[in-house]
Formats: sequence, C-alpha cells, structure tokens
Amino acid sequence: MGIGSDSPDMGNGLTPREWLEERRKIGMRPGLEVTYAMLARLGMPQMSFPCIHVAGTNGKGTTSVYLANTLTFSGTKTGLFTSPHLCRVEERIRVDGRPVSSKQLDKALHAVRVMSLEEPVLEPTYFETLFLCAMLCFRSLNVKRAVIETGLGGRLDATRCCYADCTILTEISLEHTEILGNSLEIIAKEKAAIARPGVKMIARWPYDSDVMMAIEEATTWGCGYWWRGDRLSLFNFENANEPFRPINSGDGENIPFGMFDGFMTMEMDNAMLGHSAAFFVMDPPLVPALHDVMERTVWPGRMQEIVGPNNVEILLDCAHNPSGIEKMVNELILRKQREEDAGRSFSPSAILIGATHQKDLSVFVHPIIELISAMGNPMVVVTEPTGGRLDSVSCDELASEIRLQYPDARIQVRPDVNVALLTSIQEAKDSASHSVFDGVTGAVWSFGSVHLIGDLLSILGHDTDDDLTTMRWKDDDIIGDRDVPMKP
Repeated sequence: MGIGSDSPDMGNGLTPREWLEERRKIGMRPGLEVTYAMLARLGMPQMSFPCIHVAGTNGKGTTSVYLANTLTFSGTKTGLFTSPHLCRVEERIRVDGRPVSSKQLDKALHAVRVMSLEEPVLEPTYFETLFLCAMLCFRSLNVKRAVIETGLGGRLDATRCCYADCTILTEISLEHTEILGNSLEIIAKEKAAIARPGVKMIARWPYDSDVMMAIEEATTWGCGYWWRGDRLSLFNFENANEPFRPINSGDGENIPFGMFDGFMTMEMDNAMLGHSAAFFVMDPPLVPALHDVMERTVWPGRMQEIVGPNNVEILLDCAHNPSGIEKMVNELILRKQREEDAGRSFSPSAILIGATHQKDLSVFVHPIIELISAMGNPMVVVTEPTGGRLDSVSCDELASEIRLQYPDARIQVRPDVNVALLTSIQEAKDSASHSVFDGVTGAVWSFGSVHLIGDLLSILGHDTDDDLTTMRWKDDDIIGDRDVPMKP
C-alpha cells in the first residue's frame, strides 16, 4: 500500500483502540514516506525534543531502558519508546519510566486517525501509528529528551524519522533475513543506517571484520566509538586497529578493582553501553553513577525474578532468538558455577518454554539442550504463546526437537499457558518437598516469546502500572531541581 489509498477506511464506529487493531491488517511495511507525511500533518512533534536512537539485534531494549533511566535520574524529563509490549500497549510509550495513561494514548490515537483521513488518505501501520503516538505524547507531556528503540532494522524503520543527536548500535546477529538480508554485513548496513552526519555513534564491538567495516563506513569520521564490554573500554573507531588491549581489572564502582575476569553479563554490558551515551549528550558531572541507576532499574521480562504461588521463585526472560537464547544460557550456566562455589544452590525445578516461528528450530533448541544438561535435567514444559505477529511453534514440534537432541529430556506438553504455568509450579513445589535442605521453595525458569512472558506476568498479577514501571524511586531521591510527577 502506498502513501495514499484509493479505498480509505473512515473508521466509522471504531474506538481509538479498535482503529489501532485494524492497523495490524496492513502488516509490516518498510519505508519512511507515510511516517514523514503523518509527522508533517501532526505539526512535526518529533522536533520538540532531541532523541538518542538505538538499533541492534539483542539488547537494544535493555540499553534503551538504562540510558533513559540515567537521563531521568539526572533530572531530565525523559521519554522512552520501545517495542513490543509485554502486557498492554501503553508500555511502549513511557515517561520517566512509567507507561503513559490509557487516556493519553487514546487522545494521541484520535489525533493520528483524524490526520490520516485528510486527502490523500494515509494508512499508517500498527508500529508507525504507535511511533506517531509516542511523538505526540512526548510533546504534550513536555519531555526534554527521548530514547527511541528501532522496531526492525534501521534504514527503513519508522523511528528513523526521529530527531537524533546520538545513536547506539547493540549486538548484531542474523535475524529477519527475509527482510534485512542474509548476511551479517548486510544486516549491519541496514541497522547502522540510523547514523546521522556529524552525530556521534556508539557501537558494541562486533568481533566480525565485515560488520565492523559496515558500521564504520556509515558514520562520519571522528564520530564513531566502539564499546568493548570484555575490556570495560570505550574507544574511537579510528583507534580500532591498536594492538592488544589488556583486560581491565574493574571500574571501581560497578565492578571492584581486581574482580573483573573479562566476562560481562548481558545486563551489565548493555547497561554500561547505554550509560556511556549519556556522557555524549550531557555535561559529565551531571551523569549519575551507573550503580545508582542499576539499583533503581527494573526491566520487566528481562532476567526478571519474581515470587509466584507457594513461594516458588520464577525467572522470566524474553530470549526469543538463537543468539539471545545462547547468551542467556551462557550467563545462567556461569551463574550456577559461581553460586555453587559460594555454597548456594542454583537450578530450576522446571523450565517453561514457548516460542514463535524460528527459521531453524534446531539452532534455537541447541543452547536449551545445553541448559537442560547443565541443570541436571529438570522437567521441561512446552506451551504455545498467542497474540504475536508471528505464529507460535507448536508444542509437538518443539517437544519433538528437544527429544531429538536430548532423548532423556522429561517433557510435559501443555498448549494452554495457564495450565503450563500450573504444571511448572507444581513440579517446583513437589521438588522442594523432597529436598533435604530447609527453606527450599523450588524454581521455575521461563523464556522464549515476548508474548509468553507477557502472558505469565498477567497471570501472576504483575501487570499493573507500578509493575511495568522501569524506574524505582527511593524516598530520599532528589531529581535535579524539578518535581518528578511519576514518582510513586
């Protein structure tokens, strides 16, 4: 569908939310024409505040959240646009960590719909509509700066229309190859196209020379910086060819001196990447310490630990593609080693998995098999998340692939997510009752589709505004010289 439409949907009788859901039928449409045209009709709201634009395959949401919270904690009223959402659509548009209200989003949706019906009639997609709503909400709420996460790619993503004075690239791996290209180099070019002339870019060290070259070629000379988490180091693109860089012993704040061994958890790596960008857009003395930001940050559904029924410990993570699963598994196995070295138990009674369509299911499952083996063969409960843009992998197909790679796996097939959670919790309860240690409550680990994690949070009652707010305030927090309306 082009920028105009010969058969406009006038939206007669539809509420703003119904009209938004109608946008899903358009599907995904790479391109900026409709978004730019709509922004012009809406009065160019994106020009009311500068943005930091974030792209990548894994970690861009976490990077965006820590950066946004860094800015908020410094006293800057900060907007955050991310996708997809876990429990409800308002999560995609946050101000100072808190989702906008339903009333605010409905008002923005109404404005977008009215402007779309001007001649020539425009048909923004679901994602484009929400990006436009975010720009309107941020302007009306007097946001001073925003952090914008891309949806897919970068060059033709609607978020490319934001006014950015800094850009970030997180880890790049193979994803959506039918849209972005079938090689890391091509995907890197698509994502690195968020670079603006003369604007600084921070990119996670890629360990791939073709990817590195593609990113460097997209930036203006002197504006690019590499972040290496395994070296706790940030350096200019032009210095990338320097020889051996020794491992940093620690930064003295987040990692004590003498305590860093080169392994960086995903959360810490992305947090430090996002935090470093704040120094490019603020006076360095005003940037709060990262450990203070991390202490106040909660990113729902990302290595999130909550207490469920019967005091069962539940770990939730939105690792939904092979590279994300692999990193999560590596982190959990390393954490098990460290916890057991300290005399503490760390393993699940049950692993609850649900996934959307995968290009190669065997590649997706392989690190899961490593986790099952490393954790002593806990029960695996497979289910089918619903509500996503992509179809779910059927329980039978997922179970068959797990059995193929690990014949001894103990698998329970539960298509209904509610039943799958109850089955997992019961297994954790039964395991705890047979433990020789006092106080053991059992644990359930769940990962896979974003929609699975959202369903579980809703079932467990962790889907209120407070639960979905990414910034946790303390009673004695003083944020710059302004009031913080989102502070509980």
